[in-house]
Amino acid sequence: MAAIDKLIEIANAEVGYLEKSSNSQLDSKTANAGTANYTKYWRDIKPEYQGQPWCACFVTWCFVKAFGKDNAQKLLKHYPYVYCPTMASLFTLNANPKMGDIVIFKHNGTFTHTGIVTGVNGDYFTTIEGNTNGGSTIIANGGGVCKKGYYNSNLPGTKFCTPDWSIVEESEGMTMAQYEELKQMIAEQKSKIDKLQDKVNKIENPMIYDCIDDNMPEWAHKPIQWCLDNGIVSGTDDAHLNLNSTKLWVCVVLYRAVKFVAGLMKIKI
Repeated sequence: MAAIDKLIEIANAEVGYLEKSSNSQLDSKTANAGTANYTKYWRDIKPEYQGQPWCACFVTWCFVKAFGKDNAQKLLKHYPYVYCPTMASLFTLNANPKMGDIVIFKHNGTFTHTGIVTGVNGDYFTTIEGNTNGGSTIIANGGGVCKKGYYNSNLPGTKFCTPDWSIVEESEGMTMAQYEELKQMIAEQKSKIDKLQDKVNKIENPMIYDCIDDNMPEWAHKPIQWCLDNGIVSGTDDAHLNLNSTKLWVCVVLYRAVKFVAGLMKIKI
């Protein structure tokens, strides 16, 4: 689905971002790195929370970047998403992930960390998470944006929230099915237009036969030569025949008619 692909593309572009030690150089991925939880995500979403853990804020930021604030609020069912238990209270919590889901990880009976599901292969799923690190386990407050992977069966209590993607499709004017149908219709119309253009080109630029050669249909060679021999066709001043398809057929019909009459009168032509 195009909407999910767009979300994942934006999240993926943030991989490698490190939180800052102060409210400086927030747009740089690696400069001023530290452990004080200063990020461009809080600046853009809820600046008064700057310095707080930011995994959920990162998810909100990606949704806003992909779809705008109004659509992000609808997809997340509130705004901004900054606290995992709030998300858990608003969504149907699924036990198995789907690409594009928001994962909420459970630790000691509480949902404490979150991210975006980027792929699923059986029991294994991949994510992009903010405020984590590259370790193989769930790391909350880890300091950066990372790609991660887990076996769902190893994560009892972890749940998945599926946004209503039709909200984005409708706001963009059409569903994906309608979009594919439109593309097919455009392709069919283009094919028709190309064929029509070919016909127009043939009308505007008709084939001209200037001499008896391989370009001229073989069935016209004898009739045209006969017309030349009898002064019916003289060509232009520069000795070019300048015959279009209509004139070619006139010569052929004339030759055949004379040949037919000559045959009746037993005259050789």
